[in-house]
Amino acid sequence: MFSMRNRNIFIGISVIIVIIIILILLILYVTKKQSVIYNKQEELMQKKTTQPLEIIKSNKADSIKQNKILEIKPDTPAVFKVGKEKKIKNILQPAKDSLSLSLIDSLKKQTDTQTIPTVDTFSQIYSPCSDDTVSLWVYPEPSGGLHRGIISVKFYSTKKCTIEWRRNTESEYKIYSEGDTINILSNTTLYFRAFDSCGNKMEEREEIYEIADTQTKKNCPFDMEYINVGTTSFCIDKYEWPNKLKSKPLSFISFYSAMDSCVSKGKRLCTSDEWTLACTGPYGWKYPYGNKYEIRACVSNDTIARPSGSKPECRGYFEVFDMSGNLAEWTNTKSQNNPQFYNVKGGFWASGTKSGCFDVHYSYYPQNKHNSVGFRCCKDIEIK
Repeated sequence: MFSMRNRNIFIGISVIIVIIIILILLILYVTKKQSVIYNKQEELMQKKTTQPLEIIKSNKADSIKQNKILEIKPDTPAVFKVGKEKKIKNILQPAKDSLSLSLIDSLKKQTDTQTIPTVDTFSQIYSPCSDDTVSLWVYPEPSGGLHRGIISVKFYSTKKCTIEWRRNTESEYKIYSEGDTINILSNTTLYFRAFDSCGNKMEEREEIYEIADTQTKKNCPFDMEYINVGTTSFCIDKYEWPNKLKSKPLSFISFYSAMDSCVSKGKRLCTSDEWTLACTGPYGWKYPYGNKYEIRACVSNDTIARPSGSKPECRGYFEVFDMSGNLAEWTNTKSQNNPQFYNVKGGFWASGTKSGCFDVHYSYYPQNKHNSVGFRCCKDIEIK
């Protein structure tokens, strides 16, 4: 019994040893095979790099046999012509007495017509424009619209470019120099356009500036904007709650909590009509900044909400910011389609073209909280 078990153990160990030996031999064979292939490749590469110029035929060179080798010295002078291709000329040294003149002539003809494709400049090898992925966008700050008092405007851009601008009273464009200020003393329209060194262009845009009496601002608290269109007048927060520049707007809040927050500040939620009027202004613009959707003007093509006022161009005719995109906003108006819901206005950070002043959503229960919905407050006029 004992001897039989020892025999089985011996057989098992022998099998393992045989397998290990086979694996070692296999590894050695593969390694040697790869080494042979590598050495052959090295020999071929050396032959290609050291092969001299071969003369195929010469009818008149009696002293030279066919297929004789002509070696060209590495220090042989060459004259290169500048252009899209360089022609090799005069690469042959004066022939020895044993070479016939006809052979030299035939070789010169061959070398005169031989061309090497080249590149004119380094910029054709690598161009910075090939990595240019930033679209050209220029905006003025402050943006157009109604301003109470004289203002100074500067232009800003997303990349280095040339900016041209003019007033509506001028016919010719001027080059804008970085840091310059443009004083707006009265109602003015600015026209501006831009281009960069890679050939990208921003088509002409316009900003309408209107200068109003500073006294009208006193009808509202300092952090609110006075809205007056026709017979309608009210105050509205400049920014989304908590109504502070560069602060993070509050989202994930129910309709009831938004309403209570406004009341705590002596304000109220805006009606749907008030919100729309503050966004469109007296000209009925589709977006706060105009009738054409501008992908860079507001936070409407992004992945998260941004701090309030971080997009200066996302300003309406009135000094109210972020009414397009960033966060959708509760209003105090029930939906006509379903009175269980309240209208939510303005779109959020990923609404794109659906973030206009007239875009409205109503499928939000007032008790529910939503990550993309915030609010701002309104207030009745205080006559002083």
